[in-house]
Amino acid sequence: MKSIRTIYSLIAIVVFTFAASSLAQAQASRTWVSGVGDDVNPCSRTAPCKTFAGAISKTATNGEINVIDPGSFGTLTATKSITVDGGGMFAGVLSTATTGFTVNLTTSAANDPVSTVRLRRLSINGMGTCGAGCGTRSGTRGVNVSSVNTRATNVTLEDVIIENFVNEGILWANNLGGHLIVRNSTINNNGTAGIRADSTTNTVFMTIDNTHTNLNVQEGVRIEDKVKATIINSVASDNGLNGYVAIATAAGTPNEMNINNSTASNNGQNGVFSVNAGSVIRVTGSEVTNNVSNGFAISGGQLCSNAKNHVTTPTQAPNCTFNDQ
Repeated sequence: MKSIRTIYSLIAIVVFTFAASSLAQAQASRTWVSGVGDDVNPCSRTAPCKTFAGAISKTATNGEINVIDPGSFGTLTATKSITVDGGGMFAGVLSTATTGFTVNLTTSAANDPVSTVRLRRLSINGMGTCGAGCGTRSGTRGVNVSSVNTRATNVTLEDVIIENFVNEGILWANNLGGHLIVRNSTINNNGTAGIRADSTTNTVFMTIDNTHTNLNVQEGVRIEDKVKATIINSVASDNGLNGYVAIATAAGTPNEMNINNSTASNNGQNGVFSVNAGSVIRVTGSEVTNNVSNGFAISGGQLCSNAKNHVTTPTQAPNCTFNDQ
């Protein structure tokens, strides 16, 4: 009897060891994907997965998914804090009739206090599949910060290309507030705005640095309601409607856009556009040139300029000025 109990104890230890090993693999702090990987793998460096969606379930909260070699790694819904880094490789996401990356944090603040999704060195393309839809826009959005998020959220994009989506390249639709940072990126040729942020309840703080939003059907950058945006060293040109626009859609939902050392040129309507009382735009050190309707345009709110801007006609006069301190 004692021998049998000993055998059972040994079996239990072995089973526990294998279970603990499997759990550790499933929740590695760093996982890997490869163009020749397989999602049945543990996503280790020597046995990588095939897709971002396959890797995220095996990556710990606030961990990192890395790319080993060039490939197309599929779309992803981030339900927890995560970093997706394409490294020095071509890391592509082809998004046909869906969204490239959806940020939908449903973890609790206690288990995921960082509340941050970071996307680096990725190409996200919404082009249609060849056949009847070849060459058309097909993907829904490049990045969608969903309204389903359960709390304030932080999203950072660095060295990312987003193009060819039916709607926005980047949409912030979460009313719980947070931070959106876009650096060294290109958001082109999307069916509505390149970047759009909208919050009616809590403030979203947005920073756009060294980023191009060009050839979008509507706006380069659009903010609505409780958004405070800082745009520096960036370009919003050749868009169908406006380069930069701030819209206050309801009373009590003011917004603010500060544009510095940037360009809004060759847009189909206005370069910089303030809409409705509650919108405040300040522009300094910027080029606002060759826009079809107006360089500066005001339909309510405040559009403030100083002597450091170069604005060509046609343009409306700013309705407030400011001096450098």
